[in-house]
Amino acid sequence: MACALALVLSACGAEPAPGSTAAADPASAQGASDGDAAGVDPDIGADDATPADAPAAATADAGTLQDKSGNPVAIVPFDIDTVPVSSAPLGALPFFTLPAGYGPVNRPDQRAFARFPFRLGEGVHWVEGASWNSLLGIDRDLDTDKAFSPLELRRNLEAVLVQAGAKEVFEGPLQRDLYYGPQIEAEIGGGFIEGVNLDADTPTTVHVIRQADRNVWVQLSTHSHGAAMVIVEERPFAAMAQWQDTFPYLALPDGYDGGNKAVQRDFDMYPFWTGSDFEQVEGRTYAAHVRTTENAQSMHEVRRNLEAMMAEAGGTKVFEGRIPKEAAERITFDQKSFYSGATGFGWDEYTSQVYRVDLPDGRQVWVHARLDYLDAGWVVAEREGFVQTAALLPADALKRQLDADGRVAIQVNFATDRADILPESQPQIDQVLALLKADPALVLAVEGHTDDTGTAERNRSLSDARAASVVGALTGQGIDAARLSAAGFGADRPVADNATDEGKAKNRRVELVKKS
Repeated sequence: MACALALVLSACGAEPAPGSTAAADPASAQGASDGDAAGVDPDIGADDATPADAPAAATADAGTLQDKSGNPVAIVPFDIDTVPVSSAPLGALPFFTLPAGYGPVNRPDQRAFARFPFRLGEGVHWVEGASWNSLLGIDRDLDTDKAFSPLELRRNLEAVLVQAGAKEVFEGPLQRDLYYGPQIEAEIGGGFIEGVNLDADTPTTVHVIRQADRNVWVQLSTHSHGAAMVIVEERPFAAMAQWQDTFPYLALPDGYDGGNKAVQRDFDMYPFWTGSDFEQVEGRTYAAHVRTTENAQSMHEVRRNLEAMMAEAGGTKVFEGRIPKEAAERITFDQKSFYSGATGFGWDEYTSQVYRVDLPDGRQVWVHARLDYLDAGWVVAEREGFVQTAALLPADALKRQLDADGRVAIQVNFATDRADILPESQPQIDQVLALLKADPALVLAVEGHTDDTGTAERNRSLSDARAASVVGALTGQGIDAARLSAAGFGADRPVADNATDEGKAKNRRVELVKKS
């Protein structure tokens, strides 16, 4: 037989054998939309679980998921004890070779930890663990003349599954639209979609291999011109990211990085959706992209690690789901742009999780996480009161420094990522007015400068607009426009090291330059 079991034994871990498809640790609970981490209705005890071949629709929480047409999709429980224990040797994922002349159509998707809704009964059953999936077809590098035969492929794979001690727990149509409802597609769309993107009535089987140290689920769908296979090696979740003691507190899971450079502000306001309105949290903020290679990115893996960190910190989940479109559109482009690498612009287009963590010392931390099937990110804000760092330079001090150095930096505070002068800066503007009125011959250039956060083009345009705002504030109170000019230099002329928060603060400035 061309298709054979991989005979290399995989190392057995120290974890106990899973007794059911429910995850072992209490932190494995999914969000409110999906039941628990293994797809078992939390109200159904182990003794009440429905056998694999019994009618299942009535036992599932039908209101949790929807198919493409908006019809409810049952989440079906499963009793692993109905599957005999197999001692057949299994190698590494995906465990099986394909028949001669067959192979993956594209590069297979393989994830260290994910979850997939296997067809079961009249609905689906969530299984989490290490996963592999691919479209299957003729491998033209091996045999250019071979024709695809669904019978040949299925007979070979089913024979191997029998040799592995698998039990068939489902046989029926794929029902493709089950996977294109808003909740399921949002989670598996970029990772498992090749495993279900076949005709609606494609013949589909699900097999389970139960072993002492693991369970393996296999879904195979075959039709006249192709096939798809999804394999999940079910395993309990083990957190790979731990809550940190210092800001920004969150750590990336193993194998993930920040993608684009993480960004941080010493003081800002970020709006966190609570389910009914936005909670405006002021303080220092941090935004990070959470990415790994495309074929290994797992929305579920990021979510489970985030939930584990929140549980470790004693956090409270404030919201989970999609932020309503009308609410998301209340947040302006400028407010979102600095954080767009983490949370994007379309806040209604993905699953969000919002947490609040009340630390023992009285500090409060908020988290907004973006969870998408090929992308993720989070914003962290630590609530704290505003501390003024700008100092008022009276008119006589401005004159002395202009006479001595030809230029002087003034502290003018602007709205976040905008050129609007904040009201608390008016006393400093008034002192510049006094300086100009005291010396009618004085001509000044107003120069705007930023730190290196953001793009060079955006920084130059922002600094130019801020310099123009200062000029406008002065001419608006009677100063002749001919005595003033405005220019923005972005981050091109730093006076301190942008690698530190202190240096960035010094570089964000407005300067008056004496022309005559």
